Amino acid sequence: MDIILAPNIERLLRMKVAEGLYDSLNEAVNATLNIALNKGCISKEELETLNADIQEGIDDAEAGNLSDAFEFLDELNSKYE
Repeated sequence: MDIILAPNIERLLRMKVAEGLYDSLNEAVNATLNIALNKGCISKEELETLNADIQEGIDDAEAGNLSDAFEFLDELNSKYE
């Protein structure tokens, strides 16, 4: 199956691969989808919030404002649980 990611999503996932959080882009995509699927479903509002948060992270990274990946994931898990 071929999929096309939104450019901002692809950049974020590639950054996570470069940080060593995932071994490949495929692994990053699967992990992200697994999180969404395990939750049962994600509402339009939650998706919009998540996309806004992702864009904020991309903007920060492009500006050189980086944070620890594990800390980021802990915050993300807490926010969306």
